[in-house]
Amino acid sequence: MRYRDAGVDISRADAIKHSLGEDVRSTWGPDVKRIPGGFAGVTAWPGGGLIAATMDGVGTKLHLALAAGRIGDAAADLVYHCADDLLVHGARPLAFLDYLAQARLDPGVIGAVVEGLSRACREVGASLLGGETAEMPDTYVPGVVDIAGCMLGVVDERHLMDGSRVAVGDRLLGLASQGLHTNGYSLARGVLAGSGLSLGDPLPGGAGETLASALLAPHRWYGPSLWPAIERARVHALAHVTGGGIAGNLMRVLPEGRRARVRSAAWPRPPLFRWLIETGGVPEADAREALNLGIGMVVVCAPGECDALASDLQFAGETVVRLGEVASGERGVDWVEGG
Repeated sequence: MRYRDAGVDISRADAIKHSLGEDVRSTWGPDVKRIPGGFAGVTAWPGGGLIAATMDGVGTKLHLALAAGRIGDAAADLVYHCADDLLVHGARPLAFLDYLAQARLDPGVIGAVVEGLSRACREVGASLLGGETAEMPDTYVPGVVDIAGCMLGVVDERHLMDGSRVAVGDRLLGLASQGLHTNGYSLARGVLAGSGLSLGDPLPGGAGETLASALLAPHRWYGPSLWPAIERARVHALAHVTGGGIAGNLMRVLPEGRRARVRSAAWPRPPLFRWLIETGGVPEADAREALNLGIGMVVVCAPGECDALASDLQFAGETVVRLGEVASGERGVDWVEGG
């Protein structure tokens, strides 16, 4: 199974987004920080300082969450995802606005969604200021809820990260994900549907957890572990691994003349990813593009900082993988086969 077979064509989507750039940039004044490939937009605030903003949706993870009765947890994942996108640029979450829509509003579902959003906002330190709840019977499929949201954050200019500090010789540290996070679910749902298994069945090759538990594992919030290093300027760049996989997101923080090398055998793939790839016959290229493969955040740091930073992150509770390094060359990412 290829990702396109599941209805998602990343290359086509990237081409569409690239075509919009001129119109988007035409709205930017001198206060906008131009961050190529940024995970969030950053602009000066009239009262002083910088403000960052990002927006996303839960995506098709919500179908599995509804089936498992865990829609509140999927809503929380949206908050964690947005907070990580702000973190990449050194921004602290400030406020969140949500958009919830159904063909016919279900009070139980909407209540569970808001509980999940509120719980996650408290955890990341953002205020849930409000949002929009829409009932549109001609637009949405009955029984499904759409969840999207926008998060604002504040940035101390001393801590702003835009990729410009990435240098030849820098090291790449990978921080473990807790499953798929919020990407690759169209592919994962297709594999599950063709496997003959249900959400209540054990994950093959797992440690006794069910497929529901594995597929709906929370999207991790990396702020508590990474803030001390960001504030002390020990991090040159961060790449939040979402749609596009490790290479696609790491590419977004590389300046011209820098080429990252990721060692494919540097970490063992968790059982969920092995099961999805083997059961679905997913080509390696599709797996690398659609899935995070067990790495949720990539930290770029100076070589002399690597050992100490890895140790500190492990002490903070992270599982740290030495992924590779940054070399000179045309801007991009190479997968280096083997360890």
